[in-house]
Amino acid sequence: KRAYSPAEFSANSSGGTRARMWRFFDLVAPSKKFSADTMNMDFPFSVKPDTKLSAQDVMNLTRDKYQGTKFDPAAGLRGGPFKNPNYHPRPVRVEGTTYNTPRTIGVNRAEYTTVTQCRDWLPDPIGGIVWLCFGAQDTACYMPLYIGITELPRSFQIGDHWEFDRDSARWAFDYVDFHTLVAYSHAIEDVKKAQAKWEARTVETTPAIDAFAKQLYDQDPAKAVEYLTEFCVNNADLVVNAWWKLGDDLLVKYRGLSIYDVETRKRSNLPYPEDWLKEVVRYHNLPKQAPRKK
Repeated sequence: KRAYSPAEFSANSSGGTRARMWRFFDLVAPSKKFSADTMNMDFPFSVKPDTKLSAQDVMNLTRDKYQGTKFDPAAGLRGGPFKNPNYHPRPVRVEGTTYNTPRTIGVNRAEYTTVTQCRDWLPDPIGGIVWLCFGAQDTACYMPLYIGITELPRSFQIGDHWEFDRDSARWAFDYVDFHTLVAYSHAIEDVKKAQAKWEARTVETTPAIDAFAKQLYDQDPAKAVEYLTEFCVNNADLVVNAWWKLGDDLLVKYRGLSIYDVETRKRSNLPYPEDWLKEVVRYHNLPKQAPRKK
C-alpha cells in the first residue's frame, strides 16, 4: 500500500471520496470504533468481523451507500425528492471549482460484481461458488455459478453497451436500474422484494444444493457437474426473465411520476417528501394558492 498507492486522506478530509475503507471496517467491526478521521494509510490490513458474515451479508456490503452517515449521498437536496443516492457519483464542477462527492462502496456504473465462496470441505467443483451480478449492485441480483459448471447462459455471453438487446442479461439489469432511478425511494422497495425472492432464497438453499451435489459426486463426479450446471443455468435464466418483468412492472407502476396500482386499477400521485417541497417553495418563492371560492 505504501509503495504503490500512498494517499494521506481520511473519510472526513476527502469529503467522502476516500471513505470506503473506513465504511467497510466500521460496518463489519463496529466495536473497533474506527473514526472517519483515521487516515486510510493507518488502517490495519484486515479486521475480524464482530459477528460471522454470511454470503448474503457480503453481497449487501457491496450495495452500501453510506446510509445514515454524514456521507449519505441521498441526504438533503443531493438525492432529490426520492432520495436517489446515484445522482452525483463523481465530483461536481461549479464556476471553475471542483467539489468532492462521496464515493460509495456500491457504485451505479459498476460493470459487474462478484462475491466468491471457497469451501475446502467440499470437492473442488462444488466447493467454489462465484456469485455474480451485472450492473449496479443495489438494483441487481446475485446469481450463483459453481466452479465446476461447464456451461454459461447464452444471455451472459452477449451484449453491447450501445445497442439495447433483450437477449442480453446485462441489459435486463440495466433496464431495472434505469426505471428505479425515476422514483428511487419507492421503486427500490420493489427491487428489494425481488432480491429477497430470487437472491436470498437461493442463498438459503445453497446447503441443500451442496449436499445433493456431494452425493452425486461420490457416485460419479460427472453427474454432479451436470447437476450443478443445469441448476446454475436454469436459475440464471429465471432471474434474468424476472428482471425483465420487474423492469416492465416499474415502468407501468411509476410512469408519469404517479403510482399505478395494477390490482385496483387506480392511480395516485407519487408522494413528495414535505421537507423537499418546503425547500422548493423557499428557493423559488412560490406564491400561495388562493382559497377556492365556495
